[in-house]
Amino acid sequence: MSSLTAWMIALTLSICAIILTAAINNPAMHMLASGVVSVVFALTAIREHNALRASGASKSEIGSSTARNTGLVWAWGGVGIFVTYMFILPHRWPEWWQFFLGFSLAAVASIVFSNMLQRDTDAGRVDEPVMKVGRILVMLQLGGVLAGLASMLIDGKFPRAITYPDWAGCNIFFFGALAIAAISLNALSQAKDQ
Repeated sequence: MSSLTAWMIALTLSICAIILTAAINNPAMHMLASGVVSVVFALTAIREHNALRASGASKSEIGSSTARNTGLVWAWGGVGIFVTYMFILPHRWPEWWQFFLGFSLAAVASIVFSNMLQRDTDAGRVDEPVMKVGRILVMLQLGGVLAGLASMLIDGKFPRAITYPDWAGCNIFFFGALAIAAISLNALSQAKDQ
């Protein structure tokens, strides 16, 4: 099975899980589904990263994997919010589209960066300035998701009761941010050793 096929299957199944649990208006089940999906994404990314590192893969190939996997999480969040608030819980949370756009832009940027690094890998080269920019972007991304997580906890946005229109979006954001933090921390901790 190709990597793209595995991505499409994972994205489809994970979106189905959060859509179904949102459709039955069950925040606890939605939280569980979002959490399980995020754990699977994070563990898969970390396992792939560690396997690449153990096989002696280049920095570009490892960086491409990290960017691709964070892109998958951002895409899951964006598509999940879009489908949930466009079709399942319409007219409930007026700000949903802003989060959808932000997550989508982050997904596209991650995929573009991943493809750029993969081209370097395919050409047998490592572009150190690009790798340095990548590390800085991962640090900024990590700082951003950690700030978002802290803000949600401080403001009482997680866990969120069904009486609030953004309850499903908060679950998606919280667990997606945890997955991105785990992937980013793993990448940064191993980058020090290279």
